[in-house]
Amino acid sequence: MKRIITVCLIVIAVIAFSGTIAAQEKRAVDDKQEVAKQAKEVYTCPMHPDVRSDKPGKCPKCGMTLALAKDQQENQMKSQEQSGGQTTKEKVQKVKELLAEAKEEMDYNCCLKNPCDRCALDHQSCSCNKDLREGKGICSDCYAGWQLGEGKNIPGITKENVKPNFHGHKH
Repeated sequence: MKRIITVCLIVIAVIAFSGTIAAQEKRAVDDKQEVAKQAKEVYTCPMHPDVRSDKPGKCPKCGMTLALAKDQQENQMKSQEQSGGQTTKEKVQKVKELLAEAKEEMDYNCCLKNPCDRCALDHQSCSCNKDLREGKGICSDCYAGWQLGEGKNIPGITKENVKPNFHGHKH
């Protein structure tokens, strides 16, 4: 009977001791993770990624609030995912293609050899050719095109007699 009681006490002591060791080990791991997390937290400027700090503050170059570098990376990844992973150059090319396609579908009688974008973007049509023939002013893009020698061959119209209408015109 003494032997059974002694064995039980030993088992209880081992269980209690191992629980204490496990708790201490967990606490040590948690402490290490916290130290590692604090060491990894780097703040940087959204406009100047070369500016780095281990604490929040202001960018010495532009005064913007420093943000966690990992947050900025996550935001950049989300932005790329939302844009389909396209580069800026690819996006611009796609916009140009869509604009050219839209011009073909619209009433777009531009006075330039290579039609301007201004009227398509602002009014979804272009009356500059008609306005030019009537002696009226034309949009700033068309006017600039004429001054660069890109105007269509329209009888009686030269770049010298083209008038700008910088305040816009009705379409």
